[in-house]
Amino acid sequence: MPLLSYRSRILRVYLAYMVLRDSIRPPEATPDIYALAKQLEIDLKIIEGIKKTRYLQSRPPVIKAGNLHLAWVYAQNPADHDRFINMLRVSPAVFEVLLHLIEEHPIFSNNSNNPQKPVQAQLAVTLYRMGCYGNGASLEDIARIAGCSEGDIVNATAHCFEATESLHDIFVHPLTGDEKEVEKRWVDQHLGFQGSWRDGWVMYDGTIVVLHARPGLNGDAYFTRKSNYGLNLQVCPCARMSNG
Repeated sequence: MPLLSYRSRILRVYLAYMVLRDSIRPPEATPDIYALAKQLEIDLKIIEGIKKTRYLQSRPPVIKAGNLHLAWVYAQNPADHDRFINMLRVSPAVFEVLLHLIEEHPIFSNNSNNPQKPVQAQLAVTLYRMGCYGNGASLEDIARIAGCSEGDIVNATAHCFEATESLHDIFVHPLTGDEKEVEKRWVDQHLGFQGSWRDGWVMYDGTIVVLHARPGLNGDAYFTRKSNYGLNLQVCPCARMSNG
């Protein structure tokens, strides 16, 4: 059975109160029809108010400071670029190129009276989050570093992922026959592979997707040569290698 939302629980409590209130009312205290109609009107207004009220609990402001803005300071001085990379996992030049490619995507526009945060800030938050691991990847920790709310982190990540995925066809596409021939010739010249292998132009490689912790089921099977727990990932195109 799914858990009820806080709003649903409040509604149930009030409806139960209405039933108990009317069931235990002493006979001599029974009001006339006009008083009953007035009470029903009040009850309906309360129920409608519970349904329409955006926040049923007080929401005190959360103090936000953050230090992600230091990345822009580090970007100004080449001697500090390693610190920029440590924070956002890319160089300032790569960051600017990626920003230029996605900043005009419609996902960063809306018709709200509350505009989104600058695309630069959303991209920085997303890259910082992608570079975190384990307990440091919690929304609360990232929000404190970025100086924003947890919801901002989630929205920025979703926006940047959608904008970045829209670039797929620009950078990933099947090789043409001429491009395949260039790859084959390179292999012939540098590795000396000749004959039937030449029709196979696809090269394979893999990587390890690191897991946060040892899996509970058959955990030892996930222990890698790099002394962590992870999954081996290998990606290859769907085209048949024998097609040349």
